[in-house]
Order: sequence, then C-alpha cells, then structure tokens
Amino acid sequence: MFKYKIYGLITETDVEFAHLVTADEQSASDVIIHRGNIEDEVTAHLDTVGARAYDIHFDRSVFRNKGGYYKITDGKEIVYETKEGYTPEMVGPWLLGFAYAMLLLERNTLAVHCSAISDKDGAFLISGVPGAGKSSLTKVLLERGYGIMADDVAAVRIDNDGTNVYPAFPYQKLCRNEVEKRELDEDDLIYINEDKDKFLVPVNEAFVGEKRPLRFLIFIVVSNTDKVAVQKLSGLNQLFALRENLFLARLTGPWLNEKPLMDLCLKVASGCPVYLIERPAGVDTLSEMADTVEKIAAEVG
Repeated sequence: MFKYKIYGLITETDVEFAHLVTADEQSASDVIIHRGNIEDEVTAHLDTVGARAYDIHFDRSVFRNKGGYYKITDGKEIVYETKEGYTPEMVGPWLLGFAYAMLLLERNTLAVHCSAISDKDGAFLISGVPGAGKSSLTKVLLERGYGIMADDVAAVRIDNDGTNVYPAFPYQKLCRNEVEKRELDEDDLIYINEDKDKFLVPVNEAFVGEKRPLRFLIFIVVSNTDKVAVQKLSGLNQLFALRENLFLARLTGPWLNEKPLMDLCLKVASGCPVYLIERPAGVDTLSEMADTVEKIAAEVG
C-alpha cells in the first residue's frame, strides 16, 4: 500500500500515483482506496436509478464507466473493480477524479473544477468552461510570482477557522499542443490519458502544499464583448456560478438540487466575493485578464 497527501487528507491506496505528495508511513489514514469485488453490487444498485451510470449521495455513491466499477462510502473508502483490459493504474484518473470528488462531497467538501492560486493573503479560484482561458491565465499568474495549489480540481471546505482551500498535487495538466508550444521535454513529464492527450508538468517551488483561506472566486466566460469586462455577482448568481463549476456538475441528476448541496454551495459562495470575467473570443487578452485578477486581489484586501 502507498500513502499520499491530497486535499488535506492522508490517503492509503493500493494504486501507485507518481504525481502525488507522499505521506509519512506512520500517519493515520483518512481515506482508503482499494480493489474489491463490487461489479454485481454496483450494477444492481444502478439498475434502480434508470439509465444513469452513477448515483450520488452525501453518504454513499456509486458509478461505472468503461474502465470499471466504483463504490464510495462515508467519505472514508473508495472500492473499485476494473473491467477486462484495464489495470488499477489505468483507472487511476477516475479514482482521483470522479470517485475522490464524490468522497469529498461525503465529507461536506466541494470539489471545484478550477485553478487554485495562492498569494500572501490566501487563495482564490479561477474557473471556466473548456477554452475559456483558465489554464493560460494560470500560467501568466505563475509567471508573475503567484503560487499554485491545484490546476484542475481544488477542495473547498468550511472549517472552524473559516472557509479553506486544500491543495491537490504539484503538477499542471497540459494538452500536447501546449507542451509542444512551451518546448517541454516529454521525457521529464508524466503522460496521462483521460480521453484527452495530456501530460502532467511539475510546478516545482510554485506549489503551495498547505491549506489557505479562500479569498474570492472568479469565473471566466467568452462572450461578444470587445474587451475584458468584470462584474461582481450577488445573490443566487453567486450560488449557481459555484454549483455549475463543481467537478461533478457534469453528472446531472437529482443530487444537484438536494438541500445539503445547495446549503453547502450557498455558505461557500456567500462567504466570499464572486466575480464574472467576460473576455472576447479570438483575441489574446491574457495580460488584461491577469491585470484584472490582480486588481480584484488588491480590492478584496
């Protein structure tokens, strides 16, 4: 078994993840990931929910995909069974993706699809649909000296000391064209296949490996505007902006409207400023967007 630290949790797993931060072997485990015989159980359960290949709840979730079957229980355990032709390592991205996001939900923690950026005062999240410019904006901010806590998914939890962001791992996910554009040596990177041609690129000393207080949220959209524009959201717009950018939001279903999730999203979104940045399509506005983010950071204080 291997032990890693991810999202502030000590995770013991029978799958090796070369990109995760290792934990002390003597540390008590918060989460266990292991192989099991669960195909029949998961299949029988999903037969009760119609055509969906998943069922999400705050105490127990299950799903299946082309790689295997997965059961997540009480925010403490992820059990998986691989399908023929798949190894535990091959289903690793789903274990750390959908399965771990479901586990976090069971721990009243939101897995947000975003980049988590850190400065001297805390952390802020930058989210947006694919192609909105999230990863490119993150790159510019790193070049300006900011730290990074997560490139794809960050964990947000309300603790006794306030709302905090918990880090993922010290790598960025980049598509092959971005790797080639930066002239990075593929031999120094970790190749991952998440139905897309991607690599894990180390961020080295820019990684911030401890929790930081959540300062604000930013959501990027591409619109018909002719320049970068920003607006501060309020009321239900804050709530729905956050909910729509949860990592699990693509798995639509009744769970998205259940009271525990709505309450949790409302508490997080109402506890810090939420901004919408609009940028024009087909125009390089990265510098302007980075300036806008830095202005927001200065105003939030």
